[in-house]
Amino acid sequence: MISEQHFASSFTSLWHEIIPLADTYWRRENLKVVRQVLPIDNVAPVNLRGFLNELAFETFSRARCAGLQPKREVILSIAQQSIESVAGYILRITKNEGSAALFLDDLCKEEIFGLTRNLMLSFPDNKNFDIRPKFSGCGVVSACEGDLIYKDCLYEIKAGDRGFRVSDVKQLLIYSSLAFSKGELSFSKVGLFNPRNGYYWERTLDRLCVELSGMRASDVLSNIAGSMTQLAISR
Repeated sequence: MISEQHFASSFTSLWHEIIPLADTYWRRENLKVVRQVLPIDNVAPVNLRGFLNELAFETFSRARCAGLQPKREVILSIAQQSIESVAGYILRITKNEGSAALFLDDLCKEEIFGLTRNLMLSFPDNKNFDIRPKFSGCGVVSACEGDLIYKDCLYEIKAGDRGFRVSDVKQLLIYSSLAFSKGELSFSKVGLFNPRNGYYWERTLDRLCVELSGMRASDVLSNIAGSMTQLAISR
């Protein structure tokens, strides 16, 4: 079985068959992406960026669940409490000791504070959210988890120093199709947010699928789930 990221970035001909207008659509949509919060300065070492992104999201998760405010001392305290578990997670993925740290210097603290604050400012409600929603696997795609369901919208958080890509949209469609195939679709919108550069994008699933393929969301999501199953059978 494969990850949702692998499925989103591979099988070009399959995706073209299901959503043939994706590339054209995203070139146009990229011009409509808006800045929701101010960008942060990239001051920490580049090799720690993935670790800091993950640590900021974990800090946001804990702070938001506890109903806390985005204050510097609160954020940095929670980050320090989370650092060991996040470092262990990152090291299991990268197998590279230089990709994580157990001590945050001043530059790392600045990035953690900025990333977490932007997440907390952008998703301020303490109630209508589900962090790291789980999705059952289907066919060739393994069980996985998304980032955040907030007020009827599934968000993928992309904190890298880059713009959004069409593969990010495909990843949202994969999560949506997994939920749809199990009768567990609890959101009607999908969105992208980057706490590093502050950019934000959101659309309804129905509008997105019509723009990508000319078909409604139920048809597109069924086709994606069917393709996952067919790929598993053909292996």
